[in-house]
Amino acid sequence: MSLLDSFKNKISKIKKGAGKVGHWVNFAQRVRPSKDFNENELSFPPNYSSMQSWAAHPNFENKSSLVPEGIKPAKTKDLQADVFFIHPTTFFGNKTWNASLNHPVASRIVDEVIMAGQASVFNSCCRIFAPRYRQATFYSFLEGGKNGRKALEVAYSDVARAFDYFIENLNDGRPFFIASHSQGTVHAIRLLEEKIDTTELVDRMVAAYTIGFQFPIKKFRADLKNIKPSQSATDTQCVIAYDTYIEDGGPIHVLDRAEYFFSKDDGTWEFKKRTKFKPFVTNPISWKSNTEVAEDTQHLGAVNNQYSKSNFQLDTLLNDEIAEIEVSGLSTPFKNETSARCGEDGFLYISKPKHRIFRLMLLPGGNYHNYDYSLFYMNLRENVKVRLDAFLKK
Repeated sequence: MSLLDSFKNKISKIKKGAGKVGHWVNFAQRVRPSKDFNENELSFPPNYSSMQSWAAHPNFENKSSLVPEGIKPAKTKDLQADVFFIHPTTFFGNKTWNASLNHPVASRIVDEVIMAGQASVFNSCCRIFAPRYRQATFYSFLEGGKNGRKALEVAYSDVARAFDYFIENLNDGRPFFIASHSQGTVHAIRLLEEKIDTTELVDRMVAAYTIGFQFPIKKFRADLKNIKPSQSATDTQCVIAYDTYIEDGGPIHVLDRAEYFFSKDDGTWEFKKRTKFKPFVTNPISWKSNTEVAEDTQHLGAVNNQYSKSNFQLDTLLNDEIAEIEVSGLSTPFKNETSARCGEDGFLYISKPKHRIFRLMLLPGGNYHNYDYSLFYMNLRENVKVRLDAFLKK
């Protein structure tokens, strides 16, 4: 392929999904914080002994308890494990680099959209614990550099303290899962290395569903000693990871300034687009990592949120006012929605979803990031139970 052809392919990918790259760049500029990170402007850190510091917790009603229409809720006695769920970025503020715990828009999206559409996957067999944390603003992933790093350090410090509190006061020695999406996965990768992999907790961890932020194979080779990449539906003490793209799309590295934390030994950071090893990828239909296509006949069902109130516009993300969003339930599963295969480049590629509801919020490059959980909701829900059964049989 000539250099010109390569450039044309990049431009073609940029134009896929959310529209022309100009719109994306314009949005990125609008969410850029107006000043540098300032530690003195941070809100108070969360107190995890307070229910107000949790988005989901068994001791209060929340949207993570929702189940798809037609699916029976699990009985309390069947909740034999816990999940520590780290939510994705919902803060797009351009005034500070970190959200406060009670930011009206960011918190509302977590409580309604994320708890219902993502965390609820695990309520078939788990008690759900989802901490609030002073998440880094979305722009941290578009710039990189010291401001984004400092914002992510603050966010991780909250997540790490929440996990410590969860283990010491809430988990009671039960089996547990780690689950995350997007920014949550940035923190989950670090949590696995620093808090679980070389401690006795690794023996209680069933699996880690670290989705939506390229999990580098390099981690397994250089840093993780006991936690392995999953190779089957029943593997435990392992990582499940994928980033979803349409079959003729793919990542646009020129837009990617996101960084990994590498590693606890030297505290360095590294741009994920420059890592020497491709990401690890799991097919969430077949649960294998080979390049064989898992046909749509194996797809158990995509699920979307049902809204009783949704006066949500793009500009809502930039406001500090309460977002008009309310989820009333989850849809009936849409079976046989898509096929999927693991690409040799370490990304997940899917056929075009059959229903338009799963194609509305695409990102450049045909990126289905916003549907990483919802598209494979029922396959994920079933697999959590399968892995827990395998773990308990050990």
